[in-house]
Amino acid sequence: MTRITDIPTSRTANFIRFQRDPLGFLVDALPLGDVVSLRTSSFRPTYIINSPDFVQEILVHQEQGFRKGRSSDVLRRTIGDGLLTSENSVHRHQKKALMPVFYKERIMAYAEVVEEETKKLADSLEEGTPIPMHEAMMQLTLGIVARSLFKTELDSRKAELAAAVDVTIRETAGTIFSPLILPFGIPTPGHVKHKRAIRTLEAMIYEAIAKARANPEHYSDSMLGLLLDTQDESGQALNDREIRDQMMTMLLAGHETTANALVWAWYCLERTPDAAARLRAEQDELREEEQRTGKSQPAYEKYRRMVYAKQAVQETLRLYPPAWAILRESERELTMLGDRFPKNSSFLISPYAIHRKEGVFGDAYAFRPERFDEGVSQWARFAYFPFGGGSRGCIGSQFALLEAGLILGSLAGRFEFSSVPGQGEGKPEPLVSLRVKNGRWMVPRRRR
Repeated sequence: MTRITDIPTSRTANFIRFQRDPLGFLVDALPLGDVVSLRTSSFRPTYIINSPDFVQEILVHQEQGFRKGRSSDVLRRTIGDGLLTSENSVHRHQKKALMPVFYKERIMAYAEVVEEETKKLADSLEEGTPIPMHEAMMQLTLGIVARSLFKTELDSRKAELAAAVDVTIRETAGTIFSPLILPFGIPTPGHVKHKRAIRTLEAMIYEAIAKARANPEHYSDSMLGLLLDTQDESGQALNDREIRDQMMTMLLAGHETTANALVWAWYCLERTPDAAARLRAEQDELREEEQRTGKSQPAYEKYRRMVYAKQAVQETLRLYPPAWAILRESERELTMLGDRFPKNSSFLISPYAIHRKEGVFGDAYAFRPERFDEGVSQWARFAYFPFGGGSRGCIGSQFALLEAGLILGSLAGRFEFSSVPGQGEGKPEPLVSLRVKNGRWMVPRRRR
């Protein structure tokens, strides 16, 4: 018996609804079935995937039968042929080469950078003075990525570079889901702005590459140093453009997503006082122990003991996963779990929607970090998957969890944040990753 269900609404109505409210459209499709056909062209049919076992088929068991397709083509305008956009053997080679960047000993060193940069931000906050939390988190994570992966200090350039990232994200998102993709060479106002932003980011990247080539010993323990020693599939050393593509990938994918998740975390904590109190209590306990013993623990050890901070991050990623949609296209006709799908079928997988399955999570729309007390193994493998899965799962997922957990815990230990009145409820903005629409202004109050 087939598990494919036809959506009852027309193609035109579906298109208009998705363009206006893609998240609402995907959530409303949840009760329709495990696989929902949008009744598009028979030559290029489109399906929404709502079942964890079908997600596992696409991302793991039969991943070689799929390509990223349209999303990669658009992202390639900004990041080139980096880990996020490469396919098949090239992707496997790149991922293998970059894996050492995220080994445990490297992440332990990155934790110190996260703690130092977070302390700088905390020291700069003024009691009662509103801050644009979205900009603060964006600049913080940008500085962390630059220092930890590229061994580069951004200092006064953070705001300029963060603004350039914002432009690339908005222009890319506007293109991925557009019915018509204009060639990048056509000088539309959006393309001109997008290319200017890319040049701003490239200036920093190529400067860092030049410094690393001139003094490789200094960069030997960084991602940049690793890239200098990496060879392509033919055994040749990477050229500057190839290194640039990997750095651009990490720059965009490695900080914008974490920054957005953190803004959502502050928003959720403000609206869940019990969770915020438990987070602060955990930090108080860690601080009191350090005062009692007279010993300051390494940042990584602190993170290991921030159990509730990590759970708060995991719950934020459940409700507001940065990668709100995953797109795949079949390269050949496939049979999955008894159903056949033609070549060139498109599949839309939404962690945002699947994470809201009431039958799986219970009280699914509530922010309850304690639901992770028993870990993620209590659910089906792809009932919760904020970092994707399979060979294309996020290579930096452990770093992202550590970074977000340390930032959240460290700042919550020193401040309480409340939204500036008049902003209303936070609304998700589904760009390349999931943002709080219009950002969020918040007021820091120092804890006594």
